[in-house]
Amino acid sequence: MLKIALYNPLVDPTEFIERLRADPDVRLMVAERDEDIAGAVDGAEILITGNRFYLPEPAALIRQHGRALRWLNFVTSGIDKAVNSGLPPNVVVTNVAGVRAFAVAEHGFALMLGLARYVRASEIARLKETWVRDDITPPITNLARRHLVIVGTGAIGQEIARLAKAFNMHVTGISRSTTPLENFDDIRPREALVETAREADYLMVAALAGPQTDGMISRAVIDALRPTAFLINIARGSLVEEPALIEALQAGRIAGAGLDVMETEPLPPGHPLWSMENVLLTPHVAGAGDAGIITAASLFIDNLQRWRTGQRLRNIVMETDGKRAT
Repeated sequence: MLKIALYNPLVDPTEFIERLRADPDVRLMVAERDEDIAGAVDGAEILITGNRFYLPEPAALIRQHGRALRWLNFVTSGIDKAVNSGLPPNVVVTNVAGVRAFAVAEHGFALMLGLARYVRASEIARLKETWVRDDITPPITNLARRHLVIVGTGAIGQEIARLAKAFNMHVTGISRSTTPLENFDDIRPREALVETAREADYLMVAALAGPQTDGMISRAVIDALRPTAFLINIARGSLVEEPALIEALQAGRIAGAGLDVMETEPLPPGHPLWSMENVLLTPHVAGAGDAGIITAASLFIDNLQRWRTGQRLRNIVMETDGKRAT
């Protein structure tokens, strides 16, 4: 009997529960609260959890009582909070990167189109019952024939590039690897980011968060952007040097920003980003929406079969030695 624990207090776990309880060889333990964690993970080989709620207190309980754990499956793409809170030793870690790529890419385009078409200015005017057609028509721009620079060419970056081609955009990717990819006109190394930013009409941040990418959208990158350029971040707030971005927005050195993620979340009251008219903000919801063709549960079930038969798991982000997968 394979014992699996599920600690997922903020996301509906129904599909996981239904599919795993239908398996006669699985004993599923569900921890709905922190107080339930110790009993759930005791003797469990696998833990299903999520980055948003894998915080220091539950992380300590998981490390203390989950000594039999060998596999942590995250129902999120990010694992940064979990890594910072402390993972158990000798586990393999998987995530759902790619499952929600279509949704995150769509959201990136919602922000990009909103900025290009000056939707925020129209909405502010609507609340004041003011017709601003003559005021906002001159700065409105298009996506067609514009240069989109995508920082990060993983599943999300590749979906953004695919959609961008439908808008007739020129697409450049920034990545560790410069191997050609479909829908990218060219791919350049991270070392070329500042130089490439000078060419961008839209700079879309879609890279994974981690020590190698934190702060990569630096002051130098932001200063390299043209006054007509827009920055969109659907990755993590830690990737962007936020004070430098705020200064550039306030001074009008760039045209605007669309941000689904911020350095501090929730964004605190009085933060300057709240009131900037050249900024579109959404509360870290890029991955939300209807389930895609592949769900987090179905990906896990496929991996569970691989686990039982000794095959390599899909979506490994950390190996058993605690190092990031390459």
